[in-house]
Amino acid sequence: MLQDSKKAGMMTDEEKRARLYEEQIFPLVGQRLVAHLVAGVSPRPDARVLEIRCGLGNATSELLKKLDQSGRIVDLEVSPALVERARARIATEQVGSRVSFRPHGQGPLPFEEATFDLVLANSSLSDWARPEEFLSDLYRVARPGAEVRVASVLRGTWQEFLDVYRDVLVRLRREDALASLRGYAASFPEAATVVHHLEQAGFVEVSVSRERWELVFRSAREFFYAPVIEFGPLPRWKQIAGKGHEVQDTFLAIKQAIDTYFAGQPFSVSIEAGVFSAQKPTKTPS
Repeated sequence: MLQDSKKAGMMTDEEKRARLYEEQIFPLVGQRLVAHLVAGVSPRPDARVLEIRCGLGNATSELLKKLDQSGRIVDLEVSPALVERARARIATEQVGSRVSFRPHGQGPLPFEEATFDLVLANSSLSDWARPEEFLSDLYRVARPGAEVRVASVLRGTWQEFLDVYRDVLVRLRREDALASLRGYAASFPEAATVVHHLEQAGFVEVSVSRERWELVFRSAREFFYAPVIEFGPLPRWKQIAGKGHEVQDTFLAIKQAIDTYFAGQPFSVSIEAGVFSAQKPTKTPS
């Protein structure tokens, strides 16, 4: 279906976003997280594996190399267009027999207790209203002795932009928007908080591997029109600014501030990320 629509030159908006994700967004953010998520994972050959936000299927392809014919992978993904791209990475004979795809957004995972030997979640915890409930649900579906890994961006992501945003709102005396901006920044968890939630859920041997990198832009215009921004956090940032002329005036002031503060220099923003690893105890509390 995806190939037919491409041939006809009639890609849907969702397919266009999926292509942008594959070509311009995933290489900047998702690729590094996925690489760390699967690094060193050693599931037993016949394991049942759950992948949450399977994206382009990169982790699925790596996991298939480690499983035998009795191993099974269940991939959850929100976007049907991303699922089509993930399917294209996997040999046709594997889909349906060893790999199955299911649509899933937020909400409880649609599985019984103690179903999976390995759970991988590439899901930004800042997107969840109650991330501790999501982590507890991972514990529920994991079998005793299972390994669970979670990759997420953390507090400090987009910090350089958020600092400029805050300064502009202070100058414009937008107290309402400032409160929303503070709430948004606080939605990105600290690594210690995630560790605490995992331990509270019942996991043991919790650890975190952290990484930081920068995205570099030549100007404010390049920053705002980069797909990683335009199709990523920008809609939420605009929502914070308000409605109508408030958004236009605020972002014009932000653009001017960036170009003034960083005149002749690149504008860099940070990505702070962590991959959390945890074990479900072999003997769970009664």
